[in-house]
Amino acid sequence: MDDRDRLIEAWRAAAIDLDIGVTAPFTLEDRHGAALEFIAHVRDFGRWSGTLVWMMPEPLPAGRLPFNVPYLVSALNPNLYTEYDRARFVETLESWGWAGRVDPPDWYRGP
Repeated sequence: MDDRDRLIEAWRAAAIDLDIGVTAPFTLEDRHGAALEFIAHVRDFGRWSGTLVWMMPEPLPAGRLPFNVPYLVSALNPNLYTEYDRARFVETLESWGWAGRVDPPDWYRGP
């Protein structure tokens, strides 16, 4: 299993443990109509439409993102996120901030 697959699995584990909405992997149509795959889409954090997770050190394809993309995009270091660590993932989610329309999860303390 490579780093990309481990990142995907870590976000799936976070979804279960933290009871949050995550689609991993997540594919978005780029501005040219081609598929652009992210590690994950994390709903309710960062922006009202969620956060898209990208893997460092791959360059972020900013030129391919649709115009007016409604997501926060976060590039994460695979050395820190390929294994699910509850404290680290909670810290990351809190730094992105809650943007959901309902109350945040009980563990959420804010940025």
